[in-house]
Amino acid sequence: MRAVDCAVLEIPPPNYNEYPPSHLPQPSTSTLHSASTAAPDLRVETKSLVPSRALYASRTPRTPSPTEEECNLLQGLKRERTLKEKIAIYTVGASLIALTLCVTVFSKKVVNALNPETSWLRAHPAGALIPIVLLVVASFPPLVGHEVIAMIVGITWDLGPAFAITIIGIMLGEIANFLVFKYACMSRIQKYQEKSLDFGLLAYVVRRGGLLMIVVIRYSAMPPHYATSVFATVGVSFWTCLLGAVISLPIRVMFVYTGYAMKPAVSDKQATDIVEDVILGVSILVTIVAYKWSQRQLEAAKEGYVYERRKLRQAKMLHSDRGLFTIDL
Repeated sequence: MRAVDCAVLEIPPPNYNEYPPSHLPQPSTSTLHSASTAAPDLRVETKSLVPSRALYASRTPRTPSPTEEECNLLQGLKRERTLKEKIAIYTVGASLIALTLCVTVFSKKVVNALNPETSWLRAHPAGALIPIVLLVVASFPPLVGHEVIAMIVGITWDLGPAFAITIIGIMLGEIANFLVFKYACMSRIQKYQEKSLDFGLLAYVVRRGGLLMIVVIRYSAMPPHYATSVFATVGVSFWTCLLGAVISLPIRVMFVYTGYAMKPAVSDKQATDIVEDVILGVSILVTIVAYKWSQRQLEAAKEGYVYERRKLRQAKMLHSDRGLFTIDL
């Protein structure tokens, strides 16, 4: 009979010295030795049998592409407003222009018409509380009227007390507005932030802009109490928002001087009118500059904001697919 060659399979011992241990199996080699000189030296490479890192990486979904709305945002394309929205915008604009013209043209008649009420407010011990309460109530969107109330306060009291009453009312309204929106409207505003790209972009810029961005927005064309409701729901701290409100007080209380200048009892009427015109011109210029700067910041942050939304969608996909690679014991 023909003799059968005996073969011995030598397997190298495992390496226990590596620390920290790798999550992937290490490639190993096994050598087969045969007693016959005619048998080939077989070397089996098991590296190809080890799961590669590319296989593990393939389980991670790629970053989703921008949606149609996000592409429109990046390209500066906006949807056309509906007829209802156009009517609302034009109505508000026309009302503001008409109110400004009436106050400018009929200033003396306005002061004379309000004379009984202003006299009662000055004479009553608690008369100053009424405009303060009105300013606090008007601090909640969508209510408006801070400017008119400040003008009436300027007509009623002297300049010093009028400034003090207006500042107290504005600051109490800012505090109440911030607390209510932060602790009562947070969940609803967060849902709206995910739905509306414009609001989400504003929140993205505010979170990264800090105090400077808060002050610039307050000096821009955005109504201050609307800005406060935004700041309260996008992660701005209470003290940062309050400091921004204090810094933006000059543009809020200028209407007090406008009302004060309308009083016939002012001694130097010509000088008062000049100061009023200067304050009005400076405020308009500051508003335009602040608006342009804030729009530039919003435009520069669009790509980062869209990328953040895409990564958020990727994280949600990973969270939903986590159970596909787990083993139930």
